Amino acid sequence: MIRTFIAVNLDPAIKEKIAEAVGDFNMKGLKTVEPELVHITLKFLGNVEEDRIDAIADALKEGVTVEPFTATFRSIGGFPGTKNPRVIWIGAEGPFEALNKQVEDALAGIGFEREGRFNAHVTIGRIKFSTPEQKQRLPLLFEKYRDFYAGTQPVDRIHVMKSTLSPKGPKYEAIREILL
Repeated sequence: MIRTFIAVNLDPAIKEKIAEAVGDFNMKGLKTVEPELVHITLKFLGNVEEDRIDAIADALKEGVTVEPFTATFRSIGGFPGTKNPRVIWIGAEGPFEALNKQVEDALAGIGFEREGRFNAHVTIGRIKFSTPEQKQRLPLLFEKYRDFYAGTQPVDRIHVMKSTLSPKGPKYEAIREILL
């Protein structure tokens, strides 16, 4: 079994710009994502039998017809909101909703359940537990980074990703590439 998800991986220049901002969010109870691991998750598949990976890639090649586009990465916010966030994110602009719908449709055709709503973003941190420091600093950081701009990049491919969990954190590996 392989822990699998479908993603848009980010260019090194975008990751570098994100890394500059992520450092400000280092605080107790908030686990930041290593900048080299940031991506946009289009669909999380969970544990999948290794012999299904080719079928997944084939379904995506057949069913994803979105044309290549330019994505913009800007603004830092929180889910479910900035008052008491559980996730810290950077917004991703572009036709990601259409891309997500096509990924969902293609994979539903081979037996994967559809996920709920989709909101294009790059997760840069997760809050494990609330602290007074977070309650004091996060509103200021959200205001500071409201107009944050990490840049643009072409989106001309998606990846089937393998996620390996370890005590040191996850390791991601692109195991299939699907060109748009």
